[in-house]
Amino acid sequence: MAETAITAVLSKFGQLVASEANMLLQVGDDMMLMRDRLEWLQAFIRGTDPLSQVWLRQTRDIAFQAEDVLDQVDLKSKGYRGWKVWQKYLTGLCTQIAIRHRLSVRIKIINRRLQKMLENQKEYKIEHRPLATLASSTTATSAWRDGYKNAVGLDEDVKTLEKMLLHKDQPQQMFVSILGESGVGKKTLLCAIIGHTDVIYEFEIVVWFNMPADYTTEDLLQEIYDRACESAPQHHPNEGINIADKLRHLLKKKRYLVIIGGICSKTILNCVRVSLPDDNNGSRVVLVLDTESEEVAWHANTMNKDGINGIHMLGRLDEKRSRQLFCSRASRKELSDVKENGEMSKYSKIVYDITGGYPLAIVLLAGLLRFKEKPGQWEAVLQQLRLIPRMEDAQGVEENKITESVLSKGVHIEWQMSPITKSKLSTRTTTIERVFWASFEDIPNDLKSCFLYLAAIPKNTTIYTDEVVRIWMAEGFIKPQQGKTLEELGHAYLKELVLRCLVHIDKMNDVGIIEKVVVHQSLYGFLHSEAREAGFMDVHGMHDVFVPPSVRRLSFMSFKGGHMMRFTNKFCKLRSIICWVQEKDRSNDGQGVNQKRRHDLKFLCGSKFIRVISVHGLWIKEVPNEIGRVVHLRYLNVSGCKDLKKLPSSIKSLLNLQTLDITGTQVKEIHPSFWKIKTLRHVFADELTLPASIKEELEELQTLWGVKPAPAGEWVQGNCPLHKMTKLRTLGLQGFKQSKHGAALESALRKMSLLHHLDLTGDEIPSCVFTAQNLRCLEMVGLRGTIKWPEVVSDVRKVRPNLVRLTVVKGNGQEVPEHIKDQLHGILEVSGP
Repeated sequence: MAETAITAVLSKFGQLVASEANMLLQVGDDMMLMRDRLEWLQAFIRGTDPLSQVWLRQTRDIAFQAEDVLDQVDLKSKGYRGWKVWQKYLTGLCTQIAIRHRLSVRIKIINRRLQKMLENQKEYKIEHRPLATLASSTTATSAWRDGYKNAVGLDEDVKTLEKMLLHKDQPQQMFVSILGESGVGKKTLLCAIIGHTDVIYEFEIVVWFNMPADYTTEDLLQEIYDRACESAPQHHPNEGINIADKLRHLLKKKRYLVIIGGICSKTILNCVRVSLPDDNNGSRVVLVLDTESEEVAWHANTMNKDGINGIHMLGRLDEKRSRQLFCSRASRKELSDVKENGEMSKYSKIVYDITGGYPLAIVLLAGLLRFKEKPGQWEAVLQQLRLIPRMEDAQGVEENKITESVLSKGVHIEWQMSPITKSKLSTRTTTIERVFWASFEDIPNDLKSCFLYLAAIPKNTTIYTDEVVRIWMAEGFIKPQQGKTLEELGHAYLKELVLRCLVHIDKMNDVGIIEKVVVHQSLYGFLHSEAREAGFMDVHGMHDVFVPPSVRRLSFMSFKGGHMMRFTNKFCKLRSIICWVQEKDRSNDGQGVNQKRRHDLKFLCGSKFIRVISVHGLWIKEVPNEIGRVVHLRYLNVSGCKDLKKLPSSIKSLLNLQTLDITGTQVKEIHPSFWKIKTLRHVFADELTLPASIKEELEELQTLWGVKPAPAGEWVQGNCPLHKMTKLRTLGLQGFKQSKHGAALESALRKMSLLHHLDLTGDEIPSCVFTAQNLRCLEMVGLRGTIKWPEVVSDVRKVRPNLVRLTVVKGNGQEVPEHIKDQLHGILEVSGP
């Protein structure tokens, strides 16, 4: 009865917050303390774990309050100004005193609440120890690339699937289904197959696509068609027929391999089947299916002729293969070395007991242990996980005692599991949940926010690492270190997440840098749960949903057919909004009525603390002029907003802006004062015109992509805008003329000693690209135009020791000199007429 009464009172607080927020602010201090006390009493009635949860939640609330106050102070210190009337109002001394008084009162409230929290913690005897108080090993990053496309433990599966794909006695079209629970290695198996040259060269066209949940049949066929066109560049599409006919026409008489993940409907599969031609040339369609879609696999099997079985069941690993996978990931050694090394064998049984042979759990556990010193730290962590029995473990606690005895022999372990940690682990109902949570708790605090931010990424979606690092920077998650840029530190953070196997590499560039990553779908739900529970981020689909005004981060996602809801309320606490959207162009409804739902982003102008705006793909015609008031903004991405033609002049007021991405828009000009923003680090565009000159040194600018000189302007060597950007690492310049810009461009390039990526499009490419001594850091170069090649005596490889790729688009019938071909053999790519 007591708990029921307290619950009723607490519900009144919730109603009051929703309907009478202004009144609550007036007497908020006392009411907040009373609510906190009631929550403590309610939790005390329920038991130890609810007490811990209340403590954690209230601690988080206080942290949020403190962050708001600090941002408010920062806002005032940076001269935040709203309307002109407010500018005049804030200049008065009395007003300044009032502002400081209000901030002082808020800080005192937070301190009172914090003091009360500490008293409650002592009164209720709450202890909170993180899972991993053990020191992490710094040697874990020594060989971070191991495991990439490495199908350890799947050797027999690779051979079986190769035979099915290359079955010489089965020339007819064949459907092959790889069936198994999420996390057993289906993608790893396919990566091994695709990476095998004997297989990949057997097919003229290879397409691999994971179908999102909200895709229609037409969307899927269009995606397959678009990707197949990339493998058949000579194909001339027939726009007069539907997508199924276009796909059949494209693949006709070609031997293709189409890999599709995510089909959960027999109806969609039937449509795919009739859209793919069968020319008796050994074409294959591979379906990647979770066990929930077993019915689809058996239906696909009925499509194969002569009773051929196309289902390959992929299950968990036995103890031997589990040991192989664990050792390869945890010890960072070749398998042949691991087999000879007996020190790992004692962990085989314990690892198998904890993971049950589940490959994803094995990889996660290995990623956790590779940051620990063995034997002591390894055995402590394994003992912690083994003390919590798996629900599917039939041998139960008795076997745990035996394992504990084996692990503890000769090792004194002082670490004891806190009530919070024990409760967290025990409430995880599956192997993967427990191992995942243990891995998450072991992450350094700086990295936890970075990892939780990945909850904004849609399921089965890859993300460019550079993009996510720039967002982490804008949010302030990356701590500066002397001698390293924030970008370098961000990639080191991401590298650690890869090492811990919490994210997976999807693509690496020619230099060996991770370009794309993805969160495994089995970890996706857990990541969302943690982000939501921590009050870190709200994730929504493109439907009319309730979003609380106190939300701090918002993510909206939809790939086909959705529209982002319109907001009338303001989000005064909002720090970031991320939209992963592909809105359809429904310009007509059959009656000539325009049905596009345009967004004006005005609802964000009241979010004075916002740091990140990424609304890729929305139908946006304009950015409001009020955007200039959001002075905390550091990251603005409106790429793919096709109707956007200009940016407001107020963008010059975003004095903290680090990244601007306007690729895929029609924006050609920007206010000249924009180039006075000293915090600029990355600017991406398609055809953005540079001013004739820039007065300010842009010492932070690292990326300038998709820019061109003003058509009527001429660059003077001492006044070229590029002379103010000598710290660039990436430059993409187009539309320059040798007569107007050549000398100044060459002079500027000779000062860019940090340049790694250079892409030039002009009438004449200067020879300094190959000869300038300071451009030794160049790794990737793309050239379009007539090139002034260096003389025969030059040795390009000695001057460009880091060059890994040179792409040349020939023009005016110009040929690459033979001595250049010889010197750059293996890294030169030539295209054009």
